[in-house]
Amino acid sequence: MYITPPADTNIIDDYFTLGADRIACSLELWDEEKAKIVTPGKIKITTRKRHLDILEYIAGKYGPGKAFSNFIIGLEDYETLKEGAVYLAERDIMPAASVWMPMGKPVCGSMTAPDVDYYKRVKDLFAELYKKYDLEPPKSHGLNVCIERDIWNYTEE
Repeated sequence: MYITPPADTNIIDDYFTLGADRIACSLELWDEEKAKIVTPGKIKITTRKRHLDILEYIAGKYGPGKAFSNFIIGLEDYETLKEGAVYLAERDIMPAASVWMPMGKPVCGSMTAPDVDYYKRVKDLFAELYKKYDLEPPKSHGLNVCIERDIWNYTEE
């Protein structure tokens, strides 16, 4: 379930009571300066702090992998992405990988995707984090173009 992080954690408990298996409050970018441009509402309205507080609440109460956050892979530098993915994984929050697909509208003035090496480094990083912190992605697929299940399958090779 993808949601906007609520101010009240009781709403989270209600979702799990109603049958939610996992809940995402997606940050999409770890680089805060870039996030101010690309996702200004998440910075100004729901705030990074609220996203992280809710994700940590879910992981603390419902266990590893029950909270997750998408990162749009390709929008930020690898080192910044790595910092965010590690931060989440260390807190039992699954970092999810949604590939940036430029669709006719530049982001921060660019429609150029990173090179293949970037994606390989991301795949290796996420595979390492999934194994190290025992964070298994859902087996089903949604509307997002997420690659975490493929990454998980790669860890078993």
